Amino acid sequence: MEIKVADSQKMYDQCLEIRKRVFVEEQNVPMDREIDEYEDTSTHILLTADTPVGTVRYRPAGDGLIKIERMAVLPEARGLKYGRELMAFVHKHAREAGYAKARLGAQVHAADFYRKLGYEVASEEFEDAGIPHIYMERTL
Repeated sequence: MEIKVADSQKMYDQCLEIRKRVFVEEQNVPMDREIDEYEDTSTHILLTADTPVGTVRYRPAGDGLIKIERMAVLPEARGLKYGRELMAFVHKHAREAGYAKARLGAQVHAADFYRKLGYEVASEEFEDAGIPHIYMERTL
């Protein structure tokens, strides 16, 4: 397993392919919602285990805060703790870049995953792309 910042067009395209499979095909998120105005200002991260199987991105959100988004692991690679590894990489990378706090919009069914990583609920439930979410936060 290898986790790297997607620093080439090829790696970014691999991140997008994972997101398309998970969010657009599996969860029916419209493509025009999946690709957004933050693509160019986000740090995209790719996890490879022989082939690309996971991705996440983060972006500055003001005053030492990052917003973590688009965390996805392909169905065939789930249950192997890749999501935890991706999040640990993001936390370390952002902390080293000077950020102090992380915020994310968790799908409600994944809230326990994020709780185990130290996140606390920071909002009421809301809907995004037809999927129930809650904001969660933690210090880095």
